[in-house]
Amino acid sequence: MTTLLYAVIGIMTVIAAGLFFSRNKILREKKDAEKKLKDTLSALDNVYSEINTTQEELNMKYREIKASEDKIKKLAYEDALTGLPNGIAFNEMLTHILETLRKEESIGIMYVDLDNFKQIDDLWGHAKCEELILDVSHRLRQNLDENDYLAKLSGDEFMILSQNIIDLTDFNEKIKRIGTSFRFPFITSFGQVVVTTSIGAAVAPRDGVKADLIIKNVTAALTEAKHLGKDNYCYYSEEMSEKELENIELQSSLTNAIKNDSILIKYSPIFDISNKTYDTVRLRLLWDRGEKGVWRARKFISFAEKTGQILALGENTIRRVCEEIKKFPNKNVVLPLARRLVLNYDFRNKLYAIVEEAGINVKKIIIEVDENILMEDLPEYSFVIEEMLERGFGFRIGRYGSGGMSMDILKNLPSVQLSISISRLLEENEDAEVIEYLKIVVDVAEKLGHSISFSGVSDDEVERVVVASGGKMAEGTYYGMLLEADEIR
Repeated sequence: MTTLLYAVIGIMTVIAAGLFFSRNKILREKKDAEKKLKDTLSALDNVYSEINTTQEELNMKYREIKASEDKIKKLAYEDALTGLPNGIAFNEMLTHILETLRKEESIGIMYVDLDNFKQIDDLWGHAKCEELILDVSHRLRQNLDENDYLAKLSGDEFMILSQNIIDLTDFNEKIKRIGTSFRFPFITSFGQVVVTTSIGAAVAPRDGVKADLIIKNVTAALTEAKHLGKDNYCYYSEEMSEKELENIELQSSLTNAIKNDSILIKYSPIFDISNKTYDTVRLRLLWDRGEKGVWRARKFISFAEKTGQILALGENTIRRVCEEIKKFPNKNVVLPLARRLVLNYDFRNKLYAIVEEAGINVKKIIIEVDENILMEDLPEYSFVIEEMLERGFGFRIGRYGSGGMSMDILKNLPSVQLSISISRLLEENEDAEVIEYLKIVVDVAEKLGHSISFSGVSDDEVERVVVASGGKMAEGTYYGMLLEADEIR
């Protein structure tokens, strides 16, 4: 019994010891688990903290990117000088409006361009013209309302989109109001400036339902407004598209004519009426267009000026004339020059270089500019006249009397030649009136040291008026056909 009891006690002791050790093991494992859990929680806290830090950094980066995007978008859609929407923004706005335009709705588009802004820029400088552009943008805003969207394109050009047009008369009145407002001077830090506008206008959907077509059509209208004499406005019409196609064809034809030397060079002798001899010839350009006839210079020179082809035409003509002059070295040659050529510094230098390279005596060359062109910017032209005279060239004022040049102005000019279009005067006045007027002009001009010749003499009656007026030199069809270089004697 005792043995059995000892055995049971032993077994119980072993079991108790096992339970003790098992409990200790469980406690150790629990502590280990708690420690691991604590370490894991600590690690999670660190990760969470890192995530929060990263999130803040990401938020900061996002704000920086967003600010950069806003800045880029502002640069892309806003004019830097005026803060107005630019051309890109205007195109997007116009596209959106056209896409959402209801059938019964109309919108108006104005293309506003400042007249003669380049001359103002040349005279006052870029910085002062920026001030003027700011004033222009303010004046435009004053003539607009909440239905108008004003944008500034490059340079001195603005676009206006007018919505909610109930009556086109209101839109037309707005155009007139803008044009009228620009006839009042701008008061700037550098003085008073008057700058008028030319405005092209179009109405959608009447003149197009796509933004690119509307822009094209309103540009054509602006071009026509400038052709009408500037300080004007013009609505788009279908005829303008036809005219634009004609102009594209004309520009291509003129380019080829210049490149292929197919502009005809002729010369009109300026005769001494008393003995019918001549020592001076005047250049005359003709363009034979085949079935479309022969165009005189006045018909295509202005077009060449608008397209920029005048520079190539001028250089080509000067080179060819300098070669032809060598065939009649004892004659003087009058070279009529277009406005853009005379005022272009680079072209004048090219002219001087070509003449020098050809070995031509500059005293034999007389540069001619029409009086009405001279009067557009007399101070600038006076400088050019002096420059050319200093270099040895002669200078002649063409179509004297057509631009309002007074005798006082004539007194202040260096000694130059004057050409008077007698045919123009006789078309507008009686012979006796013309003779009385011309006697005074000839007398004063000769006393001031200016020589005079008459152009447009078509018959003996016109020549009689010239002689009665005191004229001694004349040119025109009455004295024969135009000459080629080989025919000049």
